[in-house]
Amino acid sequence: MNSSHFLGFVTGFGDQGVILPFVAAVAVTLFAVHARREALYWSAAITASLLAALVAKIVFIPCGHLLPWLDIRSPSGHAAAAIAAYGGFAVLCARFARGRTAQMLFMALALIGGIGISLSRIYLHAHTVPEAVLGGALGFIAPAILYRVELPTAALKPRPVLLLLLLPLAVALLQIGVTLPVESRIAGIAEQISTLLGICD
Repeated sequence: MNSSHFLGFVTGFGDQGVILPFVAAVAVTLFAVHARREALYWSAAITASLLAALVAKIVFIPCGHLLPWLDIRSPSGHAAAAIAAYGGFAVLCARFARGRTAQMLFMALALIGGIGISLSRIYLHAHTVPEAVLGGALGFIAPAILYRVELPTAALKPRPVLLLLLLPLAVALLQIGVTLPVESRIAGIAEQISTLLGICD
């Protein structure tokens, strides 16, 4: 596997075709183990990050040229989605883990994965560094929410839950290579809104 194929494989983990089934699988798994509050907070946190990234894209795609010094044409949706989903997932897993070492391991893996996907977007020339950084910052909203809220995870059996939470990771692996034309559709919507409002010409 050459470097371009490897980078394509890594960046695939941030595609909406992988992220959305993964997010849904986590929510279903949490509901299945009677962690309904966790599932609701999970869904709300991910939605907050993805919605923030969507709004940023709608603003920057037609208007980013007005601030050329920012070098942002379209914030990285892959970076936002990856850090939101995998970072949020790591926070959940850390809450179910009892050992400090296991908690740190989950956080470290999520950090490495998020940075790796963000860097892959830069090296594949899909986004500039500022676009990847802004996308990552918006993605961080989800794990920050999940870290801050109080969740009754102590009432659940940690080891069985952690084992079940491996299922969404299997879903993500099975979805690798599946892509959704989200970026082009968002760009089209952003341009339509700009034209309709008569702004950022």
